[in-house]
Amino acid sequence: MIRRLLVATVATLAISPTIARAQAVLYTSNFLAADAATWTVNIAPTASATQQDALFGFDYSTFGIPAAPGSSDTLGLRLRANIPGTAVTPVVSRPVQTLSGLSVSPTGQNFGTAYRVTFYAWSNFNGSPNTSGLADNVNSEGGTNNVLFAVGTSGLVPLVVGNTGLAGAPAGMDGIGFATTGDGGIVNDYRVYPKSGTVTPATTPGVYNAGTMSNLAGFYPTLFPAVAAPSVQASLSTAEFNDGANNTQSGLTQAGAFGFAWHKVEMTTDGTRAQWAIDGALIATQDETALGALGGNNLALGVSDVNGTTTRHPSLLFTVFDNLQVTAIPEPSSFALMGSLAVPALLRLRRQQKVRR
Repeated sequence: MIRRLLVATVATLAISPTIARAQAVLYTSNFLAADAATWTVNIAPTASATQQDALFGFDYSTFGIPAAPGSSDTLGLRLRANIPGTAVTPVVSRPVQTLSGLSVSPTGQNFGTAYRVTFYAWSNFNGSPNTSGLADNVNSEGGTNNVLFAVGTSGLVPLVVGNTGLAGAPAGMDGIGFATTGDGGIVNDYRVYPKSGTVTPATTPGVYNAGTMSNLAGFYPTLFPAVAAPSVQASLSTAEFNDGANNTQSGLTQAGAFGFAWHKVEMTTDGTRAQWAIDGALIATQDETALGALGGNNLALGVSDVNGTTTRHPSLLFTVFDNLQVTAIPEPSSFALMGSLAVPALLRLRRQQKVRR
C-alpha cells in the first residue's frame, strides 16, 4: 500500500507544471527548403567552400530511400563533403583535393544547459566495383566519410573531423562531438571528441559502452546488421560511372556499419555529462566536468571526408537528416525536488500505518 501511494505521489510530482515545463519541446525541424534560412552553414577550410554542399528539402526518395520514421514526406537535409570538382559541377575522375567538410547549426539557438536532441540519419556511400561491393572498405573508391553530431557548440564554427582529428577548423571543436562512418571504413568508426581535436581513446573507462571504437567489435555488429543498398542505386552507379562487370552498390555492408538504414540518433547533455545513443542503445558517455566552459548551448550536424582523396561517385556519397527535435530535460535539481517531497510523504504514510495498528 505504501509503495503504491509513494509511486502515485512521485507520479503526481513528475507531471506538476513546474517540472513538466522542463521537458518542453524547444525546437523542431523537418529540414524543408524554407528551413535553410534559419540554419547556419560552417565550412572548413573556407578555401574549399565550393566542394561542400548543404541542401534543405532534398527528396531522398530518388535514391530509393524510404521516408524516415514518422515522416509524411521524403524531404530532408542532404550534406556532402569534399565533392570532386565542385558541388555545382562534380566530376568522376577523383581529383586530389583538401581534407574538408561542413557542419550546420540552427541559427542563434541557445537550448540551455540540459537538453536532448533526437533526429534520424541515413548515411549513403559507394563501395568498390568488385564482388565485395559495399563491404569492401579497403578499396572503396573514396566512399568513406565522417558523420558528426555535436552538443554544447556555439553553432558559429565548423566542426570538421578527418581520420584522426580536426581538419581545417581554425576555431577547433568548441563542443562535444560524436562521429561515425557510414561504411565502417576506418579503424575508429565510433568516436568522441571532448571539446578537442583529440579523440577520446577506447581505453578510457566509462566512455565507450562497447569498449571499442571498431565497427567490427563489441555490440556494433549486432546493433547494425549487414544491409543492402536500395536497388535503384545500382543503375545510378552505372549511369554516373560504369565501373565494369561489378557494381559499387552491390553486396552488403559490413556488420556494425552505420550506413544504408535510418537510425534514430539521440544526444543529451545536462551540464555534467553528454551521452550519445543510436536506436536506443547507448554508444558513449563523455564527462563534461573537466572540460571547462563549452562553446555554447547549440547543436551541430556535419559531414567531412576522412582524407584529401575524393570519391568516384559524387552523387552517391552523402548523409541525409530528418525529423529533428530538441527538448529540455529535467535539471538534476528537479529530481532532487521530487525526492525531497517524496521522502516526507513516505514517512507520513509509515506513521499513519503504525497508528492504525
